[in-house]
Amino acid sequence: MIDGTMLGSRRASNILFPLMAVASFLLYALGVLTLHQDRTHGWVLEAAGAVPVAVSYLVYGTPLGATDDNVLQSFLQPDGKSVQDALATAATGSIPHGAVDMYTMDGSGSGTDLFATAALWLFGISMAPLVRFYLVLIGLSVVAFVVRYQDRRLFVVPLYFFVLTVMLLTPLGTSAAAALQMPIGGQRYFALAPFLPVLHIFFELIDRPDTPELKRGIANSLLLLVQAMLLFGALLVRSSTGYLLGALLCVLIWRLYQERKRRLAMIALLRNAAIVVAAFAICAVIVAAALPAYLKSGRLFGNFWHRAFATLSVDPDWPYGDLRAVYDCTKYIPEGLTNRTDDRNGHCIWWIYPPNATRSAREIMNGTYGREYETAVRNAYFYVLFHYPKQMFRTYFNIKSQLIGRVLWQAWNYLFAIGHTRLAASLLAIAAAQLVLFVSFAVSVATAGLAVMDRRLIIFPAFFILSMAPLYVASANSVRATDAIFLMYACLVLAVLLIVQLAIKILASIDS
Repeated sequence: MIDGTMLGSRRASNILFPLMAVASFLLYALGVLTLHQDRTHGWVLEAAGAVPVAVSYLVYGTPLGATDDNVLQSFLQPDGKSVQDALATAATGSIPHGAVDMYTMDGSGSGTDLFATAALWLFGISMAPLVRFYLVLIGLSVVAFVVRYQDRRLFVVPLYFFVLTVMLLTPLGTSAAAALQMPIGGQRYFALAPFLPVLHIFFELIDRPDTPELKRGIANSLLLLVQAMLLFGALLVRSSTGYLLGALLCVLIWRLYQERKRRLAMIALLRNAAIVVAAFAICAVIVAAALPAYLKSGRLFGNFWHRAFATLSVDPDWPYGDLRAVYDCTKYIPEGLTNRTDDRNGHCIWWIYPPNATRSAREIMNGTYGREYETAVRNAYFYVLFHYPKQMFRTYFNIKSQLIGRVLWQAWNYLFAIGHTRLAASLLAIAAAQLVLFVSFAVSVATAGLAVMDRRLIIFPAFFILSMAPLYVASANSVRATDAIFLMYACLVLAVLLIVQLAIKILASIDS
């Protein structure tokens, strides 16, 4: 019995479902490799930070996480070279050694730097390792999921990869802009990495714990530990999906309330929660010990308040009222506060931050995106909030909401453009195979006497709603809303399946 429902065939449960789940990952991986994004021009975020960090450590002997300034400048000022050519040049070790910066200045945190360094160390110094190592991490999550769950809960695996494969067919996967701003294996694409680990943890929390034999119980705990570590790594690279932790916390609290009179069930829930917390703590200690400069300067994770303040520039009326006079930085940034750019607004606040009056320009520049920088822009954000509440209300509930709506509407239209876009025949064949596999999995679940759709899958609409939060913190566009678009597509697929399931149920009741 699985989740209170007998499978029609234990063999189908133990072999067919896991095989189909693994096959869905392999098809997606094949589709990713077919795109050859590692060969295309782009990778702007990675070229400005993570890749120079990795090659500085692996070739030029800087401390882990640090950057040789000459190496960095070869990427920032490539003289017409692609990032691939710049990396090939840097890999020869021919660039003269320069000053060493102990952390990156891009405000993206430490996760991408560690990921890129590990990828290039494992697979060699080129752009392809970023894609390969990303697939390795996702594959590891798939293996942990498949080993732990060998029943209909595996449905979320082919669902996940089916939706991701569909996204490969859209401009989110095939356009030049995608390779430029959110290549697969790049920082922004990591917004899609946490979902399998989160779903693994979710099922551990939401389902009533069974009483497996000792060895199986230990194995389940180890698999949960692995998924929690993968989740930490994904959030370290792209912290905007932190809302998923909030969802898991709500599920845990609700389940503890449900099981408040069942001591053994409470202990099992708390044990699973403790494993997740322990995994996060272990990873945090390792990262902090490996990157003390990042920890000291507050750069382990990406900036929050910078994004919240800088993207107020989406309002055509920005800056409001007398803000240009209150934060007059024209001595350092001639345009001052402006709605023409976003990052420069945060820099404006930082340059006139009172403690910086006694610091050198070099010290001020080195402090950009650090802990004190975040304090400065946070103070400015709340100043604007308290002095211009009406304008802030309009910015969030009108302008930013409209931006989110446009991005989602654009993503909706992507689906109808798939048939009218020139795509590689191999990619179309992979997508067709993924569709057949997904439908086959759903049919296999149904023929085993199980409902494809159940109440647990409501977590997808819940995730979708929560995914709006980062888009209000920053400003919405297709490269920042990757996770929201994925969740919207997943909800659409689930809605279709629910309609089909209800229709079959109605027809069956009429026939009977």
